[in-house]
Amino acid sequence: MRHFSKVAILIFSVIGLVQSLWFIGLVVPIDYLSKVVIGTTQTSDIWIELAAFGFSILIGLTCIIGILFSLLAPTKVKSLEFHSPNGKLSISQRAVEKVLQEAILSQGSVTDVKANIKITGRKRKTRVRISSVGRDNEGLVKIGEEIQMIVVKEVGRIMDIPVKKVSVKVRPRDSIKNKRTRQPRVV
Repeated sequence: MRHFSKVAILIFSVIGLVQSLWFIGLVVPIDYLSKVVIGTTQTSDIWIELAAFGFSILIGLTCIIGILFSLLAPTKVKSLEFHSPNGKLSISQRAVEKVLQEAILSQGSVTDVKANIKITGRKRKTRVRISSVGRDNEGLVKIGEEIQMIVVKEVGRIMDIPVKKVSVKVRPRDSIKNKRTRQPRVV
């Protein structure tokens, strides 16, 4: 989750939690809370009090979950930075995806490769999703295993980060109907 998203969820959750407590104080007669919010309760109907109390508890729990989520969710990054005494090196996620696509295409048994990398966690880990189309309709499982090994090797070589999970989807060529695969244009 990005830093801006985490801050936005945290702000809205705190506002919702305050609103929930305020709402309970308006409707349900709680001595210390109701005296702060309003001098008298708004209604004496028990079903309205129970409904308001139930909705406030639901909103309050949702806001508490939002606060915990925003504080504990790992941050996703778009680039990886290495610091050394000589300077700083930044490798973008998009560049690594492009290198992976080229490495897989150089294998020669697949076309139309799409790579998606997510770098998460305090101790950086990557999750990689690869989708491609096989040149043949046979041996797709073996091709998928080869792609997994290529991905682990290339990510380790480029970024020196452990790969948590590699998901590979290799579709047979016959499944692509009336759709051009990425091939060089011959003029």
